[in-house]
Amino acid sequence: MSIDWSFIAQAFPQVLASVPVTLLLVFISIPIGWALGLLIALAKNARVPVLSQLCTVFVSFMRSVPMIVILFASYYTLPLVIYSYASSIGRTVDVSGVPSEVYAIAAFVLEQAAYSSEVFRSSILAVDKGQLEAAESVGMTTTTAYLRIVLPQAFTSALPNLNGLFVGLVQGTSLAYFVGVYEVMATSTLLANSSYAYIEAYIMATIIYEVLSYIFNRIFRSIERRASRHLDRSVGTSKPDAGSGAAAAAVAGAGE
Repeated sequence: MSIDWSFIAQAFPQVLASVPVTLLLVFISIPIGWALGLLIALAKNARVPVLSQLCTVFVSFMRSVPMIVILFASYYTLPLVIYSYASSIGRTVDVSGVPSEVYAIAAFVLEQAAYSSEVFRSSILAVDKGQLEAAESVGMTTTTAYLRIVLPQAFTSALPNLNGLFVGLVQGTSLAYFVGVYEVMATSTLLANSSYAYIEAYIMATIIYEVLSYIFNRIFRSIERRASRHLDRSVGTSKPDAGSGAAAAAVAGAGE
């Protein structure tokens, strides 16, 4: 069996045209999901009564359920929720007019929130507590200390894992095909249906995902290097066992 290169040459531009849909799913899901993940991480680290327990249950549940199940649950459940809510306030909503991308994004947001929360939580816990104490000793509020001292360091150390989540979502958007979103994988498969050129379709999809993954990996590595250099300049380096005096000096220098 030989590969039909003429099919690839003819179909590749059409598959390439579906890349914006894939990127749309990613660029909407990532910021919302990571913002929720950071809030969950802060709530769990602060041990907020009830809320931290609910967050723990949510994270455990989302990490235990396959992504395809979450997608189907979002696709079949959200329309009922939207319709019921609209009816309760005396309005009528045509849920059939809601694009499939909305349900896919909702599922991806929940997944990213769960996984990124553990990344943020571990990164925040990895920051030396002495730095927070030193920041408070020089007059910073806890909120200011987190924003200017703790979170920048936590975010920098979290970048490699966030890179993995980002690239994983780029590849994971291929599952959106099952709920009617015509992204890269769906377009490749649909074009192959007429001639049964599935190997060629998967070759095209592989090339696109490989290129996207390579580009975003390079971007994240560049961001990681820049963030590390900026953090070293603004906060300075202090060893965990250097004592609160050294940490206070570093914090004071960052607050000037």
